[in-house]
Amino acid sequence: MSQSHPAHPTNGLLTRPPLADGAPVPRVAEAPEPAAPDEEPPPPVRRASSGRLAGVDLARWIAIAGMLVIHFGAPFLEFDSPASSIIFNYAWGRSTILFAFLAGVSLALVSGGARPHRGRPARTTAGRVAVRGLALMAIGWCLHLVVTAAGSNLTVIITFYGLYFLLAVPFLRMGARWAATAAVLTLAAGPQLLFLLRRSRDTGGAMASFTDAWNAWDPAHLLAGQGMLELGVYGYYPALACMGAVLAGLAVGRLDLRSPVVRLRIALGGVLLAAVAYRVSWHAWYNYGLLSALGPREEVIGSIPTDDARWLLTSMPHTSTTIEVAGGVGVAMGVLAGCLHIAERLPRLLEPLTATGAMALTVYALHALAMSWQAWIPDDYVGLAGWTDDNMTELFSIGSIIGAFLWRRLVGRGPLEAGVSDLGKALARSPN
Repeated sequence: MSQSHPAHPTNGLLTRPPLADGAPVPRVAEAPEPAAPDEEPPPPVRRASSGRLAGVDLARWIAIAGMLVIHFGAPFLEFDSPASSIIFNYAWGRSTILFAFLAGVSLALVSGGARPHRGRPARTTAGRVAVRGLALMAIGWCLHLVVTAAGSNLTVIITFYGLYFLLAVPFLRMGARWAATAAVLTLAAGPQLLFLLRRSRDTGGAMASFTDAWNAWDPAHLLAGQGMLELGVYGYYPALACMGAVLAGLAVGRLDLRSPVVRLRIALGGVLLAAVAYRVSWHAWYNYGLLSALGPREEVIGSIPTDDARWLLTSMPHTSTTIEVAGGVGVAMGVLAGCLHIAERLPRLLEPLTATGAMALTVYALHALAMSWQAWIPDDYVGLAGWTDDNMTELFSIGSIIGAFLWRRLVGRGPLEAGVSDLGKALARSPN
């Protein structure tokens, strides 16, 4: 996403597009298909034994709320208030990782849950996920052109999200253990490889000439400014770093998410992972000399300098280090476990929020258009337009919840969710 932060001076954002989930099914013939970040399944079924997991939608709403805080500011709070700063700091970066993690969870649910699809159903699922990934990239490129033309500094994450889907296809048949192994290896190796590739480019190495040659013919780079190298290596949400979070979500989604014991283990594992990751970074800076050697880690947000590998120990937002992504995955695991527990007990009370989470792709696209409109109109605009601009934080935060709730009740799936899902089903038909 280009980055946009009208509410706070930051140099990046997060966002993430949506996914929906459905319960794991022993057979795959035509089981209710959960939504992936790109789609959103039929309205929630309230029985605990079947239907969507409302807790996943609730967790996705939390990710959306964090995104809106980063881009618009915390609703009903002054930008510079202590409460607003605390909310902003906790949401910054972690919302993006939460979205990526939930993408993996939804991919697990849509591909069989605890019992991964095999045979022809597995090939059908892989085809649908690939189509959805391509559709997300197309939507992302369109939004990127709009926000760029308007002068907004939003970095559209949907395009990155589509690439995550495509890269996840080879892992869809994996069970929980193999997916967890793949997640650990990706978390350990991906950010380090990313650092080496960026360093090679920055120092005029082989990656510099390769990048120039690739971008000279890459249509996505030439036409939309978001080519494959931007999405995989140089962008704000590079796949080399974020795929670790997606695969971690895939591994967690292979578990029995309806079991209280499993949820407790997910929560405890997430707390432990986050505590270790963030503590390692803190100790590196304040107990082992990196503060004096490199300066305050808080001063580097986004891509880290490639002149010193010790920057790989930072946990600051959007730095794409192993520590940052691992810490964010730990937080995401805790959030998911808590949301699964709460949503099961308060389904009616939380329905407006879960409806918003189920329409995350549509809400994200609308928020990108709203930010583009804000960037386009003059700062001194008066009247209704000026009032709307001044109160966009509250209007969009509350309006998205009310609008999504009414749409789900009156129509069903969100428009973009339904379109992406139907396209996948049309191009990758189920075996008879």
